[in-house]
Amino acid sequence: MIAFIGALHMLKAQLPLNSKAYHDSLYTALNISENDSMKARTAFRLSHYWAVQRDYKQAEKYLVLGRSCFKNNRFLLGMYYRTVITIYTYNDPAKSRKALFKTDSLLSVFKTPDAYTNLAGAWYSEAIIAQRESDEKKSLWIIINKVIPLAKKSGNSATLATFYSQVGILMMNRQLFEKAEEYFTKVIQMKNVLPAKKNTLVRVYIYSAENFTYAKAFKRAEAMLKEARKILDKNPGATDHADYYLAEGRYFDETKQYQKALLSYEQGKKYAGTINDKDLENWLTMKKADIFFKTKQYPDAEKLLMNLLKTGYTYKLDNERRLYDKLAYVSNALGKYKDAYEWQKKCSVLSDSMYQAQLDKDIVAIEAKFKNSEKEKTIVKLQADKKQEELKSKNQKLTSWILGIAGVALLIGLFFVVYSYKNAKKLSVQKEINHQQRLNEIEQQHHLKLVQEMLDAEERERQRIGRDLHDGLGGMLAGIKMNLTQQQKTDYHNLNTVISRLDESVVELRRISRNMMPESLLKIGLETSLRDLCELLESEEISITFQAIDIEQNIPNATQMHIYRIIQELLSNAIRHGHPSSIMLQCSQNQDVFYITVEDDGKGFDVSILDKSPGIGFNNIKNRVEYLKGNIEIVSAKDEGTAVNIELSIDSNRHERENIS
Repeated sequence: MIAFIGALHMLKAQLPLNSKAYHDSLYTALNISENDSMKARTAFRLSHYWAVQRDYKQAEKYLVLGRSCFKNNRFLLGMYYRTVITIYTYNDPAKSRKALFKTDSLLSVFKTPDAYTNLAGAWYSEAIIAQRESDEKKSLWIIINKVIPLAKKSGNSATLATFYSQVGILMMNRQLFEKAEEYFTKVIQMKNVLPAKKNTLVRVYIYSAENFTYAKAFKRAEAMLKEARKILDKNPGATDHADYYLAEGRYFDETKQYQKALLSYEQGKKYAGTINDKDLENWLTMKKADIFFKTKQYPDAEKLLMNLLKTGYTYKLDNERRLYDKLAYVSNALGKYKDAYEWQKKCSVLSDSMYQAQLDKDIVAIEAKFKNSEKEKTIVKLQADKKQEELKSKNQKLTSWILGIAGVALLIGLFFVVYSYKNAKKLSVQKEINHQQRLNEIEQQHHLKLVQEMLDAEERERQRIGRDLHDGLGGMLAGIKMNLTQQQKTDYHNLNTVISRLDESVVELRRISRNMMPESLLKIGLETSLRDLCELLESEEISITFQAIDIEQNIPNATQMHIYRIIQELLSNAIRHGHPSSIMLQCSQNQDVFYITVEDDGKGFDVSILDKSPGIGFNNIKNRVEYLKGNIEIVSAKDEGTAVNIELSIDSNRHERENIS
């Protein structure tokens, strides 16, 4: 629904503006009444008052009191069941429906305004239940065909105006704004005959303001809000303030006055809390979350939505689906892509459940029609057996007609079910496509984040290389300079030492240069570069064995560089931290999958340390593996060596244009 005009607020339209004064007058009348019939009526009105306020304990208290005031009075018994309906409309619809049939059978024999008013109210509660079950068609049918005719018979203008306004609400919820305006206008035109103490007029101004807001007729919406404000300013004790601020907040929201909208929604929440209206309070919270999302205050929006999960707001499937959908958007905006995916998945599951529930309901309805048809055929057959012989032919023809009509009705019904199911299926497929597109967007954002992390890691690597050049090669060259300076003053006895130092400097320079960008990788390919790397890192203390299996030459340069950097970091970590005597490196390729295995006999380590403090080197490895859509497995234990297994995707179409320096 586009508007939250809940069933509870439909009932509120039957209360006076000053509900507290109304309660006090009823309470006084109850205490001074000496007539049992009047006492019962007053007790039932008090019970109705507390039911609307959702204080069911007080409502049941006065219900029992009213029932104790009489024994054999058909009309008062009808009023008793009418009050039962009001109490259980929300927390026990089945009990409310059972009371409706008793009320109807008891009061339908009376042709008085009071009886018609009570019957209209009883059927009105059934319309409320239908609306809460998301069956607005049924709700509208009940109001138009049951409630309004009874209200007209009662001659009660306030009651009739209330039900006209509810038809307008249902039209508005179905986005039939012009039809809704017709019914709201009917009520406004009745303002001169409406009781001044009733809240019917102020509520229809509120509803009309909402209708104009959704129809983008903002000036007319503002005018309706002003009319409602005039009445409420004169009645500070009215229970309609929360609904007014909801309508005002919507108006500010639609006109992009977001800060004013937040203030209105917050003010409405305060009033809803004072009258114990949890449904309205939760809806106002949802509207505040919408404003926070629109103004990019995503943490505040997430906090409000998570609180709604704990308040019982999800008692309706549609509310729960709407809440999960909003949480998915907020989580995505916060970069919580995994959470966004989970919320969206829950939303999709609920959507499918709702489609299936509607289909089941349609099938049950068709089955009920078929059973009724079968019962009618049985009755016709029994009547035909009792009639005279000369009527047999006529009855047989009649039976044939009934069978034909039933068959046609069944075929039409089945066609409607199949048609509805196909449409629902199409909608489900379209939703799945939209859902997949959203997942792709989330995946793309995650991919961009990984690329950024890799660039940051490379920047840190360049800084490390700078330090190596400065501290390693720079120090050596500075020493050589000093030695050469001294050689000018002395003999050439130490010249060999200087030459040796220069050789060491050249070796160090080549090592650093190879780490920055191995020339062999660009000239002679990945396999030879890895073999050179192993020979470079091998020493008298550590032997490195390299095995290459089916490595192809057409791997994109960017992907080769990622693989080279991963292996370079793995070997460096093994030498630096594991202190092994031997290392085995195995690389193999199977079409678009590249496998890396590095095993050493070093001292090993506790793998759980990586979760707490992974270090820059391991983060670089992990980011590159994730970027290549791969996975990594590390097996190690203290004094038992380490084994690292990596599987990478090297799809050339996906990585060909990447340029990693």
